[in-house]
Amino acid sequence: MKEDQLKKVAICWSGGKDSCLALFRVLKENYEVTCLVSMVSEKDARNHAHGIQLEILKLQANALGLPLLLVDSAGKYELSLKRTLSRLKEKYGVEAIVFGSLYSKEDRKWNEQVAVKSGIEPLFPVWISPTQSSKLLYDFISLGFQSVVCRASTKFFDRSWAGRYLDWNFYDEIHQTDNCVMGELGEYHTFVLDGPIFHKKIEITKSDVVLNSGLWSLDIQTCQLLDKA
Repeated sequence: MKEDQLKKVAICWSGGKDSCLALFRVLKENYEVTCLVSMVSEKDARNHAHGIQLEILKLQANALGLPLLLVDSAGKYELSLKRTLSRLKEKYGVEAIVFGSLYSKEDRKWNEQVAVKSGIEPLFPVWISPTQSSKLLYDFISLGFQSVVCRASTKFFDRSWAGRYLDWNFYDEIHQTDNCVMGELGEYHTFVLDGPIFHKKIEITKSDVVLNSGLWSLDIQTCQLLDKA
């Protein structure tokens, strides 16, 4: 790669705050983001990470102004991801894959292995120590990102947490629990609606909270894109 060329990267995309903050940071570092890569179940028409309907995920990518590559795992998650990353390298010159891992060593190890086997570099722009979780959530909210809790584990939360927005009230109340405030251990997951890297903002127009496999899930059914002031 010549010095005047930007490093081409792809983003491992869940639609949540961690991958969104990772995207924000690589854009600030002037990487060239080729696409968002999301592992999905075409049969269920949802992504694996947070159970978001694929049409809603496409709307989010539209709001960000970035191409979205949907990868159907079809029961072979790792193989499907490795094949996709290898193809991105060969066809588009992608040199690295960006992950939103925070501090789970097991998660990072798996991601590193998949990337290396695919012949590209793994990047972890939001990697922190567990003690830095509070600051990362503070930074995320302070930057102006708007997101909603799309999944909350029944082990830690009641139904009322699903559908909550990550605002300063959320920041205060999550600190009153014994959970990781960033939800790194699966306590909760989010879907991002707006922020400094969004060209349009997303408004949820129809949703419902359902109980599914130990999770209070916000089933986002319809959304619309709105112009930003």
